[in-house]
Amino acid sequence: MATHSEKNRREKEELEKRILEQLKKQVFDKDEQLKSHQDDTSVREATKEALAEMTSLEKEDVEKIYQKIKRDELEKIAREQLSKKTKRNTFYLIVFALGLISISVAYYLFRPKPVEPVLFSYTEDFETESSIFVNEESYNYKKNIENGEFIYESNIDEWCYWNSSPVIKFPENYTITTKSNWKSGSYAMYGINLINNNENYMIFSLSKEGKANVSVRYYDKFTDNDWNYKVFTDKSNAHIQRIEVKAGNYEYYIDDKFIRKGKLAPFQFNYIGFRLCDHQTIGFEEISIKNDDTGEYILIESFENPTTTTFSDWDVDSKFSYTFENKEGKFIMNHNEEEFCHRTEAFLPTVRQDKKWELSTDVTWKEGQPKDFGVLFISGNGEIGEFMITNAGKAVFKLVGQDNKVTYATKYVPTGFVSKGKETYRLSIKSLGNKQLEFFVNDKKVLKEEMLFSKIEKIGLITCGTQIVEFDNVKYEEK
Repeated sequence: MATHSEKNRREKEELEKRILEQLKKQVFDKDEQLKSHQDDTSVREATKEALAEMTSLEKEDVEKIYQKIKRDELEKIAREQLSKKTKRNTFYLIVFALGLISISVAYYLFRPKPVEPVLFSYTEDFETESSIFVNEESYNYKKNIENGEFIYESNIDEWCYWNSSPVIKFPENYTITTKSNWKSGSYAMYGINLINNNENYMIFSLSKEGKANVSVRYYDKFTDNDWNYKVFTDKSNAHIQRIEVKAGNYEYYIDDKFIRKGKLAPFQFNYIGFRLCDHQTIGFEEISIKNDDTGEYILIESFENPTTTTFSDWDVDSKFSYTFENKEGKFIMNHNEEEFCHRTEAFLPTVRQDKKWELSTDVTWKEGQPKDFGVLFISGNGEIGEFMITNAGKAVFKLVGQDNKVTYATKYVPTGFVSKGKETYRLSIKSLGNKQLEFFVNDKKVLKEEMLFSKIEKIGLITCGTQIVEFDNVKYEEK
C-alpha cells in the first residue's frame, strides 16, 4: 500500500517539473518577442531623431515624410496585390472562356443531328403478286375448251347466251345426244338450242335443281311450255339429254327418263348449239347427231383434242367489259366497252393529309380507239380527280362526284405527245399547296388548276372505250 503511494507522488513531481519547464520556455520566448518589438520601435525613433539633427528639418517634418513614404509603400503593396489578383482573375476568366469554347466545339462536333422529317413515298412497280391493284374482270360470257369440255360461262342476270355449230343439213329422222356437267352458279336453265337464225330457235332445257322445259322463239312470239319438275332428284351434276325426232315430232329424255313429246318448231334448223342463262358455268362434254335412217353420225364432237378449226366451228370466244391484270411486271387494262370508262382503285398504305404531293405513272397505249386513259386520286369526301390523255396527244382533267357524274372538266389541250403503240409517257399530278394543282406529261406542264386536295385516301388508274393500255411505276410521294 505504501509502495503504491510513493509511486503516485513521484509521478506528480515529474508532471510539475514538465509543466514548469514548458512555462519557462514560453515566458522567455514571449519576452524575446517583446524586446524585439521594442528594439524595432526604438531603432525607428532613433533614426528619425538622427535625421532631424543632421538636417535643417524638424523632427515633425521627418515624421511627415516618414508617414508619406509609409503610405506610398502601403499603396504600392496594395497595387501589387490587386494586380496579382486581377491577373489571377483574368487567368481564371481565360480558362473559363476556353472551357466554354471547348464545350461548344465538342457539342457542335458531337451534337445529336436534328431528325429530318420522313417524307412518305409509295411506288407500285407490279413486280410481285402483292400489288395494291388487284386483277379483276367483268364479262357477259366466256367460252373455252379445256380438259375435254366445252366450258361456257355466263355472267349477266336474266340474260341468256348461246353458240352455234357449223351449218348442218338435218335429216328427217335423227337423234341428238348431249352430255353436260353443271359447274357452278345459279340454278337457271341450260341445254341444247336448235337454231334457224337469231330470231327463230327451239330450246331443250334443264336446270341444276331437276327441272326441264321445251320452248320456241318464232320471230317475236315466244312459246314457253310449262316446266317439268323433279325430273331428277339425285345430286349429280352430270346429265345426258336426248332428243329423238321423227317426221316433225320430238320426244325429249333426260338420263333416259322420258320428259315430254310434241311437234318441232315450224321452221328449218340450220345449226345446233349450247345455251345457258344468268350466272352459271356449264361444261359440255360431248354432242352428237345420228341419222336414224342410215345409222350414220352427221355430227360427233367430244372436245378431247380440239384444233383451231374446233374453236372456230363452235364460236369459242368471250364478250367482256374489261380485264385488268398484273402481267410480266406491268398492269394491263384491256377495256371493251366503247361508251364507258372503268377504274381500278387502291387504298394507299396510309391515308395522306399532305398539302404538297405528287402522283405519277408510266403509261403505254397499245391499241384501240383514241379514248381517255390515265391516273386518278380519290379524296376523303369521295371526289375523284382524273388526269387523262389520249393516244392522239390530248389531255384533260375531270372531277367526278360520288354519284359518278362529272362535276367539272377542262377543255382537251394538245400535249404534242402522240402514241403509235410503243411510246411510253409519264403522267404526273402535282399539288403545290395554296390550292395549286399542276399536270404534266413527260415533265411538260399541260394544265393548271386552283384546287386543293390535302386528304388522299385512294389512287387509281382509268381506261375508257375499246383499247388496251399498259401502266407501270405508279408512285405517290409527299413533297
